[in-house]
Amino acid sequence: MSFPSFPSGSLPRCFGRQTQPPATNPVNSIFRASRCLLLGAALLAPVTHATTATGLSSFDAVEEPSVKYYPATARFVPDDLVNITDEGGGTFRMFERYNAEWWDGDRDTHNTDRQRAEVKGLGPHQKNGDTFEYATTWRGSPGFRGSGGFCHIFQLKGINGDDGAPLVTLSIQGGTDFATVEVNRAGPKIIARKFTWQPHTWQTVRIRVKTSPHADGEIMVSVDGDAFQGRTGVEISRPDATEYRPKWGLYRRAAVHAPMGDDYVEHKDLTAQKAGAPIIDNAPLELAARQIAKTSSPAKSLAWLQAQPTTTGRDYAIGTLAAFWAESDAPAAMAWAESQPAGVVRLDATARIFCRWADRDVPAATKWLHARTPDPQLDPLLWLFTTDTTYRYVNRPVALDALPLISDPALRAAAFDHVTLIWARQFPDDAAKFVAGTAALSVPQKDAIIAKIRRPRGKG
Repeated sequence: MSFPSFPSGSLPRCFGRQTQPPATNPVNSIFRASRCLLLGAALLAPVTHATTATGLSSFDAVEEPSVKYYPATARFVPDDLVNITDEGGGTFRMFERYNAEWWDGDRDTHNTDRQRAEVKGLGPHQKNGDTFEYATTWRGSPGFRGSGGFCHIFQLKGINGDDGAPLVTLSIQGGTDFATVEVNRAGPKIIARKFTWQPHTWQTVRIRVKTSPHADGEIMVSVDGDAFQGRTGVEISRPDATEYRPKWGLYRRAAVHAPMGDDYVEHKDLTAQKAGAPIIDNAPLELAARQIAKTSSPAKSLAWLQAQPTTTGRDYAIGTLAAFWAESDAPAAMAWAESQPAGVVRLDATARIFCRWADRDVPAATKWLHARTPDPQLDPLLWLFTTDTTYRYVNRPVALDALPLISDPALRAAAFDHVTLIWARQFPDDAAKFVAGTAALSVPQKDAIIAKIRRPRGKG
């Protein structure tokens, strides 16, 4: 079965060019006044010519801790601290608190053994056979140290297939001595590179990876501009996965008496670029448009972007500013997206708006989905929504409610499989009963999923 890609993964090189808005265009004054903003943004933007994170809305989604865990009483308590912040200048801080009484959790899940503050997805997703380069310049807080358990500051995660474990990680080992870039494939783990780091000291790491289920993949790493080192001619994939996206942040193990405290990791100059693909030089336009949004309105910033020459960078920036709008008024941003011409730019904006909406008001976001599905163009959005860890593990009724909305029968069955097999780890009878009773699957599809549910753990 072929999994559909998110629109940002298939942005065309050009949709036709427009050099300047006509004299009657209502954004003309904004266009003229913002020329200096665009010039200034070009000077401030990193000279990377790749998809660059200029703000939190540049990402597919933000995974913010929203609970605190008290181990003595096994309680989770809602918490409204904003752990992931935009520090300006393309720098993002991921802050996690830990003490003997309680610690920040993993989003709103009931995972007791980990903390997560991450952003995920930047530009097109990586497919099998693609070579991508991901970059960060990062530093930890002055007292930051590896706890001895897992501590990842970058992950490349599958969005289908066996997506439980990350494929590639940039990890801090115990203490303050070493970091590693590792490949967690189905076969033996690969340690592509091991290097030193220092607390509160900026370090640039570039990871070049070719994903492939065959022995032609590669994983190469450059640290602070030195020569790339690693492995080539090896299998680099997760079982049955065909598509991946990056994550940056701080994701670490938590336990009572762990040697850690209140820590942060800062990332700046975050970029992603597919080798041989059209350049998505989004940063100058995004920076200029963000300034217009702050001094005028998101709607005017989007109108200004649409008046620019059509490029992949402009198209990506439109999705970013739509997501920025959704952070404060998701219904208005979605209404704007639905007023746009059909195509991948609209779909990219819709997907990123929906992620922010669901984070803030999942009943309203799912009501919107029910009113507009089935729609084949929304299937990729529904796949990511229903198989998101928060919904398939914790708030499972949300995922179960949305599964039948997927229009493609094979993709719908794969999503049912993904969600119900997690459910079946604790409640196999409930999961099997749900699958047997749904009208959204064919009898052969039901039989196949129920057989997996009933299969003893660890078997084939």
